Formats: sequence, C-alpha cells, structure tokens
Amino acid sequence: MSTITISSEARTHIRRSWRPTFRIWLLLISGLVLTTPFLLRAWFIASVPDIRPFDEDAFCNVEIPDEQNAFTYYHKAGRLAEGILAARTADKVDMPVEYMVETMDEVVLNGWSKANAWLKGWCQDYRKPLEEWRKGTELSEAFYLSPREIVFKVDVTNQFPVLNQARHFARLARFEGLRLESEGELAEAKDWYMAIFRCGRHFTHHAFNLQRMTGSALHAAASASLARWAEDLQVTREQLQSALKEVQIADQMTDTISSTFKAEYLLASHTLNQRGWLQFMESDYDHEVGNEPAETLTSIALWMVGEPQTTQRVLRQILSNQLNEIDKPLRDQQPEAGLTSTTLFRPDQKNPEKPNQLDPAELDQAVSRLMLTRIFVPSPQSFEQLTGFAYRDRARQAALEIGLAAQAFKRERGEFPEETTSLVPAFLDHWPIDPFSPTGQPMRYRRENATSATVWSVGPNGNDDNGEVICIEQKLAKDMGLVLKAR
Repeated sequence: MSTITISSEARTHIRRSWRPTFRIWLLLISGLVLTTPFLLRAWFIASVPDIRPFDEDAFCNVEIPDEQNAFTYYHKAGRLAEGILAARTADKVDMPVEYMVETMDEVVLNGWSKANAWLKGWCQDYRKPLEEWRKGTELSEAFYLSPREIVFKVDVTNQFPVLNQARHFARLARFEGLRLESEGELAEAKDWYMAIFRCGRHFTHHAFNLQRMTGSALHAAASASLARWAEDLQVTREQLQSALKEVQIADQMTDTISSTFKAEYLLASHTLNQRGWLQFMESDYDHEVGNEPAETLTSIALWMVGEPQTTQRVLRQILSNQLNEIDKPLRDQQPEAGLTSTTLFRPDQKNPEKPNQLDPAELDQAVSRLMLTRIFVPSPQSFEQLTGFAYRDRARQAALEIGLAAQAFKRERGEFPEETTSLVPAFLDHWPIDPFSPTGQPMRYRRENATSATVWSVGPNGNDDNGEVICIEQKLAKDMGLVLKAR
C-alpha cells in the first residue's frame, strides 16, 4: 500500500488557508450583533407559554338588532339630553354645581316636597330624553361596545359619555318616582325605580371596569329607592310581592364577574395591538411626552425583550388562573397564592390545569422581570376592586329581597318577623347566602321591635359588626344592609 507524503510547506499552506481572516471575523461578529436582538426577543417570548383562556371571538362578536339593544335608546336619549343641556347653558338656567347637588340630595332624603322650582323645571325640560331612556330599560338585551373597539385613554368622560349620562338619567328617574309617590301613584313610582334597576343590570353586560362601576352605582340607587318606597304603609302586600318578583327577574340579567375580567384583558390586549401603542403608555416612563429620541430608544428596548407579545402572554396566563375561580362563591374558591404582584389562586387539585399553564410562583416571577407587564397586570387592590363591585351588588340584592319580603310580612301581620323562618317559604323561596361570607353563612337578620328590623351582610371586611349598616359622618358602614322601618 502506497503512502501519501505531505511536505511541511504544504501543511503550512493548508493551515493558513483555514485560518479566519479579518473579513470572516468581521462577518461573524456582525452576524452575531444583528441576530442577538432577535434571539433575545425570541427567548423572552418563548419564556412564557401561550394559552387561550377563553374564546375571544365568541365573547366579542355579539349581534343584537338595534331595535332590541337597550343601548340604542340610551345613546339616543343622551344625544337629546346634550341638546337640552346646551340650550340651558346658553340661557344660564342651571344652578352652580354645589347648589344642584345639595338640592338633589335634600329631595332624595326627604321627598318631593323639598323640590324647588329649579329642580321641577330641570325635570320637566328633560322629560323627552327620559322617556326615550325608559324605552331602553324595558328591553332584556344590551351591548354597549366590544372591548376590541376601545383603548386606554385618560379622558374617560369624553371617551365614554354614556357612562355619565346613565347616572344623569337615573337621577331624573328617581325624581320622577318621588314626584309620583307624593301624588299617591305608588305603582307608577315603583316602575321608575325598576327602570333604574334594569338599566344598572344592562351595564354589567360584557362590561369593562368603568362600565361595571356605573352598573353598580345604578343598582345602589335603585335599591335605595325601592327600600324607601317599601316603607310607605300605603304600599300593599301584593305590590311588595310583585316588586320582589320583579327585582329577582331583573337581577338574572346581571353578567358574571368573569365577563368583566375578560373585557379588561381584551381592553389591554387591544391597546397593545395598536400601532404606536407606546404613546398610550408615555406617562409611565421617565421621558417627556413628545420626546421622539427617548420614545424610539424605549420602543427598541421593549421590542428586544419581547414586548408587547410577552406581556400579552402573561396577561392570558393570569386570566386563565383567575377564570377558574372568580365566578365561584367565596366558600368554594381555592385559596389565594399570597403573592404581591397580582392575585392568583392555588391550583385546584381536583381539576387539571390547562396545557402550558404556569403555576402562580412562575407567573409572579414573570411579572417581576417584565417592566411593561407590571403596568398592565391588575394589582391585588385592583383585583379586589373588580370583584368588589359584583359582591357588593350581590349583598345589596340579597338585603333588598329580604327587606321587601319582610315588609310584605308586616303588611299581613302588622309587625316585622322575629325569625327568618317566618319568611321562608311563604315570602322567599330560600334564605339568601351572604356573598361576603368566606364560609357561606346566611345573611343576618335581627328584629329591633315590631316596627323596625335590620338585615345585613358582613361586607368586604368579612367580619360581622352586628349590623352596622348606617354611614356615620361620611365613614363607610362596616356591614352592608338595610334598616327596615315603616312610615
């Protein structure tokens, strides 16, 4: 067998031909510099698995014919009201705001007899838009707008005028009811209070946070009006039982807590999908608004760490965790994980998690390392606020139903019941559970005397403060409920 011999000169030439030249090093370094941002971005995005916590298309693509959508009439009523407001402003008819509020509060507390000429004229001028608004309250279907149609903005009043207009019409309807009460038209007065009630339930449909706040405020106004109306001894047992049935039916229109969480997620995600989304976040950075070099550098830095896609993935992970629990009664929810970044629940061992679902500790780490995510993720305080409106509505609803039933009992027996068993099943199908009770305790009830009683929930603090439901010196009551009386 022959042997091939390579001379030393040939070996030196081969080594030199494989030695990287300056040009090759330059190309390698340039390629590394160019690809590193993409690799870094890909790593950040891949660090958070993507999941789909709910069907976004099914949630957003709601089709209701205009003539069957309550918000069609609310918008029309709002446009009519804007024209009247412009005319009153031009004629300098309106009072200073502080006197307006003071006058309205006096009438709400003490009845239509306290209404002055200004308030009576104000109600008369807005009668036509109020009637249009009332048409919307008679409908069962309501859809304001898809969360995909809105983005974060600071000026909420101009962005969502229908929210403020709803409170305006609720005040008008309340005064109309008080006027009818003063004239002895009790059934007609109740119908106006129920209009406020149903409108408030419409505002829970696919509601983002501010919309749900409005619905809760209307529910509170309607419940207070109905409770006061029920105190009038001229209201019969039959009318009270009819009102009880109406509020129970109308309450069935209330959308779930999870609906608001879905809407809030879509609002954030839609904002991040917009071109120039960073402009909506300018106030959260140190650079001045309109400082283009700073905006460019910030945008590049955020792109390199996978934004906004990484934040959207984290938001979906968090929502998936929360959707597993938030519609359950408090007594049935899994314990919270006790993290500081946002409220997350411990996994339910009985129900397997979705594929690629991160556990609470992993999610907390993801939130901690991502600057943009920390802006969008709801804090524990925000989570409590979002769920709080729904729980307050439930507690208020339970107290109202018990109050109406107890008033009907009083019309029949001449006194409030001593025991809760006196109302079930003759006036209530069942005794309501306290939505704020972590152990599922029933709503509390205590008869003070033959003409007075108190019904209450333990309220947001979860402690039974013995039925402290009256606000003292503008301090919030510790419990939530009603003092029942007759007049």
